[in-house]
Order: sequence, then C-alpha cells, then structure tokens
Amino acid sequence: MTTNIQNMLLTLIIFFLINVVLAFIDAHKFNKNKFVKHGINAIEYGALIGVPYYFFKDYWLIGALFVERLLVFNISLSKFRGKKFDYVSPERKAITDKIAFFFFGYRGKLMYSGYLATFILLICKIYL
Repeated sequence: MTTNIQNMLLTLIIFFLINVVLAFIDAHKFNKNKFVKHGINAIEYGALIGVPYYFFKDYWLIGALFVERLLVFNISLSKFRGKKFDYVSPERKAITDKIAFFFFGYRGKLMYSGYLATFILLICKIYL
C-alpha cells in the first residue's frame, strides 16, 4: 500500500472514532432534553472534512467520509439513546434526516443498507 492510501485509510478510521464521540455528545444532550444544533454540527463536520480534502484532494474520500458519517453517527446515536440501530425519528430536523426520510421513510434497515452499499462503492473507487 502506498503512503497516501494508508493515510486515507487512517483518515477513515479517525473519522469513524470522531463520529462515535460526536454521537455520544449529542445523545447526552438528547437525554438531558437539551437542543442539538444541527446547523452548528454541519458546520463543524464540514470544517473537519476540509482537513482531509486539503491533504488528499480526493472527492471520493470526501464522499466516503460523508456516507461514513451517516452510517456511524446515526447508528451510534441511536444505540447511545437506547434505541434500535435502525431507529428513524418521527421528528426530522436535520436536512440529512429529511432527505433520508423522503427516500426511505421508516425503513431504517433499507436506509442503512443503502448507505453501506454506497460506502463500499466509494471505498472501492478509492482503493481499486
């Protein structure tokens, strides 16, 4: 493996961990009946995504990081809140939740299967 490919893999792993931590923080806010500011979260994550883009200039990696977020953050958030992994909230405030609901409705397993398939395709595009 080349160093650049290894660094991109390390980036995916780091972002996996970041998403778990951010989900834990948001779950804590939900459990304390505090508001989650989805716009602020989007700006923060966009800034985080800017770092690997600066270093790698790879749109496929950026796409993979966004899809990884949909998978890891959402599933982690559901589990930290004591919900099923495929939980779909009846209240959709985040734009990503609204888009996902438009396409998948309350079919969480189908939604996450679609995200996983997309993630795998993006990873294949990066590494093959």
